Amino acid sequence: MRKFLSYLLVIVLIFAVAIPSIGFAQTNSKIELKQAIEIAKEKLNISSTGYNFNSNYNESDNNNTWYLTWSSSTNGTINVSVDADTGEIISYNFYKPDNTPSSIIPKHSREEAKKIAIDFLNKIVPEKFKQTKEQESDDYLGLSPKIAYSTTYSFNFIRIVNGIPLQDNQITVEINKNTLDIQSYYLTWGSDYNFPDPKSAISKDKAIQIYKDNNSLRLQYNLVYTDVYGNNESEPQAILVYSLVNNQPIDAITGKILHQGYYGPYMGGMGAKSDSSQALSPEEQKAVDDISKYISKDKAIELAKEKLPFTIGSQYSLTSSALYKNNSNSNSATWNFSWTYSEGNNYNYISAAIDATTGELKTFYRNDSNENNVQGKSPKYTKDQLKSIAENYLNEIQPEKFKQMEYQDNPASEDDNSPYTTFNYIYKANGIPCPFNSINIGVNKYTGDIITYNLSWTDVKLPDNKNVISLDDAYKTLFNNSDFQLSYIIYYAPDKVYQSNSKDIRLVYQLTNFDGLIDANSGAYIDYSGKPILKNENKQFTDIAGNWAEKDILLLAQFGIADGKDGKYMPNNYILQKDFIKMLVKSLQPNNVIIPLTSNEDENYDNYYNVAINSKIITESEKKPDSKVTRQEAAKFIVRSLGLKYVADINGIYTLDYLKDAYKIDNSLKGYVAIVYGLNIMTGNNGYFNPDENLTRAQVASILVRYLRVEK
Repeated sequence: MRKFLSYLLVIVLIFAVAIPSIGFAQTNSKIELKQAIEIAKEKLNISSTGYNFNSNYNESDNNNTWYLTWSSSTNGTINVSVDADTGEIISYNFYKPDNTPSSIIPKHSREEAKKIAIDFLNKIVPEKFKQTKEQESDDYLGLSPKIAYSTTYSFNFIRIVNGIPLQDNQITVEINKNTLDIQSYYLTWGSDYNFPDPKSAISKDKAIQIYKDNNSLRLQYNLVYTDVYGNNESEPQAILVYSLVNNQPIDAITGKILHQGYYGPYMGGMGAKSDSSQALSPEEQKAVDDISKYISKDKAIELAKEKLPFTIGSQYSLTSSALYKNNSNSNSATWNFSWTYSEGNNYNYISAAIDATTGELKTFYRNDSNENNVQGKSPKYTKDQLKSIAENYLNEIQPEKFKQMEYQDNPASEDDNSPYTTFNYIYKANGIPCPFNSINIGVNKYTGDIITYNLSWTDVKLPDNKNVISLDDAYKTLFNNSDFQLSYIIYYAPDKVYQSNSKDIRLVYQLTNFDGLIDANSGAYIDYSGKPILKNENKQFTDIAGNWAEKDILLLAQFGIADGKDGKYMPNNYILQKDFIKMLVKSLQPNNVIIPLTSNEDENYDNYYNVAINSKIITESEKKPDSKVTRQEAAKFIVRSLGLKYVADINGIYTLDYLKDAYKIDNSLKGYVAIVYGLNIMTGNNGYFNPDENLTRAQVASILVRYLRVEK
């Protein structure tokens, strides 16, 4: 995926520069421009009529590529890249502005789109496609709200070698849900690889033991910002969990842990903004300055200069200062400052943040263009010497907190190419790490200067550590909710992290499909807000088979709109107002606030009502969570959600002669009934609207599907 994303970035950058087509005097390609154009037009059925044409040629990492662009203000833009040595189409992207009305529910199914994708790949890259397998994960099933509400179905086919997937070698295709047009295609495929023989691999059981011995799971406290204990507190709370902290792949041939990635300095700087902070207006800032609990700007600058391990020279100018309130703690705020100095091509920058209540230095970052230029130099300081510099400073600036912290060693950090070494310290309580209370500090390997510092600290009550499950039981939960399988990977060693085209193929055991925590008391698989994750939750409700609204219920479940209890939807039960509002609000996504789709019997419906009230779907006085919903009430809520209240409220223009029971409809709601009838959302039965009839959950599913099909 890393190489794939880098490749996409290159594609975007090259296509973004619309360089007119030129005649290249000399290229090292076997395929010339004329051939590349002919290949693209023939394979992709491109008609050049009505388009302007541009092209680019690029040579990098022994890859020669033609980039072709057809653009039109009316027909859209087509981007194609062609391998200039093999003539293979590497990528295709089609974009055409479409302002025609469309419904949220697609016109074509995923199965129809998949057939188009397969036919396309058999035509474009038949031999490579034979070597792939569809990667079926939540990201590609179109079940998550993000994917479900997109305009395309995405299909990912991963390369298989010796029956084992090769990560980062894949073919991706996106198909328009409403037109079945190919929207995009990307081929990421390497060559000249040497694949380790899987017959030489260690056993899975041995790999699991190595994984455990690497301390991959750790008992720790985590912060959550939801009411996991049911006490309706808005402040952050701590929960005790087992967290995945060392998830490196294991070399299946040698049994060694493979460290990957970049380990540079922690860019603290304006760190307070990461706390969901909000800038004060000038009037609010003046008011805050007058409040004694917050230190003044001048005092904060004075404290920053006292606590920094270097002097801010007179050549620096204060370029920004701001006070930010912490939304997760209304009693705290942070002063943020930055100073800059430039001379010639050198740009120097210093930022610092001071806690406006305690006066503590929270973060700082120092950038010096000269010091960053380390090419050809050797580090002057060892890791131990740099660590000593860091700890001497921490003992000086945070003596009490630092006494309670433990160093977190990073075994790969010595090998990176960064001019800095970063050290991380975590607070421990009851012998258990609290990673949300930590200090990161970076020291220049060549000068010994401290260049970055970040203090993250939240005072919070910690739950007791009684009745904690064992580490072995935690690993059982981990492996029961994830995949631990053989894979081939393209390996980037820490000292070669900037290499763009590695040929180093490793056979590894790798843990995937785990994105959460393990409750240390119950052993449950939970998300980062502390709520249970129902792995592979069955959306096929057990009580809807044969129901007249079965297809509609399943469709809403796919979009995360319909849920039930204990695997049942209860289609024949009358729907309660709170559930109707919840389903209607979910139907507004993504045009409204995204609300978690998980549900449980103790769910707090306030979030849904807040969205509905703010969206003028329902008023506070109409809020009756446990009441049933009549058909005319549903019409009112639906029309309001469409933003048509002002039309529905026009008096004297809605006769409803086509309804035999129009006289039963409340006069104030006749406009609402007329609109849902006209939009085919609610049409009644045999000429009767039955305005006072209570809706069942099955009826609501059918109504909402028609609501989602409205083209707007």
